[in-house]
Amino acid sequence: MSLDKKFIGRQIRLRRMEQNISQEKLSELIDISPRHMCTIENGKSFPSIDTLVKIAEILNLDLNDFFRLKEYKNNPLRDEAAALLQITEEEELPLVIDIIKAIHRRRLYK
Repeated sequence: MSLDKKFIGRQIRLRRMEQNISQEKLSELIDISPRHMCTIENGKSFPSIDTLVKIAEILNLDLNDFFRLKEYKNNPLRDEAAALLQITEEEELPLVIDIIKAIHRRRLYK
């Protein structure tokens, strides 16, 4: 399993924003500097295990959410999306990726 700093940071930012918790408030609650919290959310550094556990507790997250360990079995929409990706022409994939990224950016900055 490869850990992805950017993925972990995006998960933290998304969940934090969904719960209307500021970056400064979260950093205060887990006892790290706001600057360190920023580098974690921007995917420039990994949080320590202790910090990650504290973040998960405060944001009511399962640690699996950070590591892509959760299986998405029996999810018809994910199955359909995966099937459509399999038959998408190679030259169309950048457009699909751009659309998905736009959806995620919209969720992050709501």
